[in-house]
Amino acid sequence: MEGVLMDPISRRTFSASVATGIVTATTAAAKTTVEAPVGPMVGHVSSNQAMLWYRPSEVGTYSLTVRDTSGALVAQVKSQAIADNDRCVTWEISDLEPTTRYRYEIQSQGKTIVGGDDYIFKTAPPDDSKSKICLAFGSCAKSVPLPLWTQMADRGAEGLVLLGDTPYIDSTVLQVARQKHRQFLSIPELSRFMRQRPVWGTWDDHDFGRNDSDGNLPGKENTRQAFVEYRANKAYGEKGQGVYTKFRQGPVEVFLLDTRWFARTEPSPVDAEKQTLLGQRQWDWLLNSLQESTAPFKLIASGMIWDNKRNSESDDWMTYVHERTALFDFLGKNKISGVVLIGGDIHCSRLLRYKTEKQVGYPIHQFIVSPIHNSTIPALNVPHPDLIKGAAIPNVWLRLEVDSSVTPATLHAEWVQMNGRKMWDLKLTQQQLTST
Repeated sequence: MEGVLMDPISRRTFSASVATGIVTATTAAAKTTVEAPVGPMVGHVSSNQAMLWYRPSEVGTYSLTVRDTSGALVAQVKSQAIADNDRCVTWEISDLEPTTRYRYEIQSQGKTIVGGDDYIFKTAPPDDSKSKICLAFGSCAKSVPLPLWTQMADRGAEGLVLLGDTPYIDSTVLQVARQKHRQFLSIPELSRFMRQRPVWGTWDDHDFGRNDSDGNLPGKENTRQAFVEYRANKAYGEKGQGVYTKFRQGPVEVFLLDTRWFARTEPSPVDAEKQTLLGQRQWDWLLNSLQESTAPFKLIASGMIWDNKRNSESDDWMTYVHERTALFDFLGKNKISGVVLIGGDIHCSRLLRYKTEKQVGYPIHQFIVSPIHNSTIPALNVPHPDLIKGAAIPNVWLRLEVDSSVTPATLHAEWVQMNGRKMWDLKLTQQQLTST
């Protein structure tokens, strides 16, 4: 068959038609591109309750089904993924049995979109039972693949506490904050960890909004909204203010402070002539929570460190030493035992033992763990009269094992480096942290 010759006009028309077709096809493909889901993530878990989080690809109705290991139905809950909260869904399941393993699935439009042997969680032991729990703590993490998250699971961590700069956002634009949280929770190794084990968190300056920022930062409402959307804590401060929270896991209770939202926004509750760090509401919550706690060990954790960074920045507890001193006085006056401080932020890891025997009744220890990523700041590993160990080492997390099945109950803290570099550990007994 002979070919058909086209005149110039026909060629131009043909070329334009082809180009139009390509553009149309490309546009259609773009419209049909579906954003990848994020999660699921196990959030707050107690002895009788669990919260699970998921961000699906599309708006719609999503069902969570929970079964025990025999396959018996425990709960089925529906929730709406809507644009207003960036499609983030959190389900809360109550009336669970303590120290029990459960399986879960997520369904949409009659189809299971998340399910299988990997999707499990375990409830905590009863609060005052003789039990053992292992938690991982970490701060300062980039949104890149990292074997450290897998190492946590391999070393027996049953839950993860994120201390801040997890992730780095450095913006108060809502869409930017949301995107950074999505990237962080999509880290493959972290994603595998959090689908089976609870994750709690607070923030530090870079996920609050800006380096060395305080509560006067414009736009902090946006980063708080993104934080609430992309975590599954039991609480986020009170009355829409702050993100502080607490949780109990057998013999340990963790108090996660917010040292950003209220900082420098009002007079200190302990000295009206000075500025606050925690704010009146969070201060009252912390003191009441410590008094009510029956846990042998009480971990008070914040993103910033509990002493002086000794650099040009002012985001440390020594800038607000009046509130730290008042807290120590309160512990001593009320004979509150078992308190340990935890901090992050400074891209160094440190162990300090404060000489607080007269003030508190026992020595207060501070565990600083930073960074998860590989960028250290050796200049911040500064001398201190109460420093026991300190080093600027990359890719570090803190492994805490608390055991009340032995007498006296013990807390074993171990600083773990991703590549096996030897660091240090410390074992404390309940008796050593009791007012004499």
